[in-house]
Amino acid sequence: MLRITDVRETMPDGAAVWTLKLEGDIQGSWVNELRRAWRAVRMAASGASIRLVLADVQIIDTAGKALLREMRGDGVGIFATGPSAAAIRDEIVEGSASPDPGSTT
Repeated sequence: MLRITDVRETMPDGAAVWTLKLEGDIQGSWVNELRRAWRAVRMAASGASIRLVLADVQIIDTAGKALLREMRGDGVGIFATGPSAAAIRDEIVEGSASPDPGSTT
């Protein structure tokens, strides 16, 4: 099971930031559900920043890792809350070529 919460925030400088908060496991059919949610937010964001928060993620399969790398390559910042999620984030960040603005907890 994967819970995906999307929130649009307006920063003090007026810039919009979209956040996808994930709770659960990124595996199996949930990978496609995350891809669908990301695409919907990306369309709605109209160039605004998008960040992904791994709030309570403990399991991620190969397809999930590939999707997170794709998202990161598209400019999505990846953040983590907790040691398990941080380990997943670090694996994604280390497997990518570009620096990640969300590589700290």
